[in-house]
Amino acid sequence: MSMLRHFARDRRGASAVEFALIAPVLAVTLLGVAEYGHVVYQRTDMHGALRSGGQYVLNGGRDLAVAREIVLRSWSSMPEDALVEATRFCLCGDEEHVCTSPCDDESVPEAYVSLRARATLGGVVLQYGESADDAIRVR
Repeated sequence: MSMLRHFARDRRGASAVEFALIAPVLAVTLLGVAEYGHVVYQRTDMHGALRSGGQYVLNGGRDLAVAREIVLRSWSSMPEDALVEATRFCLCGDEEHVCTSPCDDESVPEAYVSLRARATLGGVVLQYGESADDAIRVR
């Protein structure tokens, strides 16, 4: 009985036991933060690539194939299933209109270029996919 009391009062190793209880929680939290950070990085990279293509259009570039290629080359962490589309369209007010004919009020339609990227973004350690879709519209 005295040996049991002696063992109960002994505090040596208490820190090691506490650490052993909390370490798995800390490890899972750290892993979650790293996974989330990686997905955020991939999204930011995708949006930055779209902005690069948009900058080409803003600087007077008219070739949609070149704008698409700029996006693809600027996307450093591009997943294998990535899809990039570049389209030109015109609007009369809020309605889409044919670019080659005047609007109903005889005004010239406003021309836009849309750059859209789609991909499945995933984590570094865990194998899961989050579908991401981002687009910019340049006048």
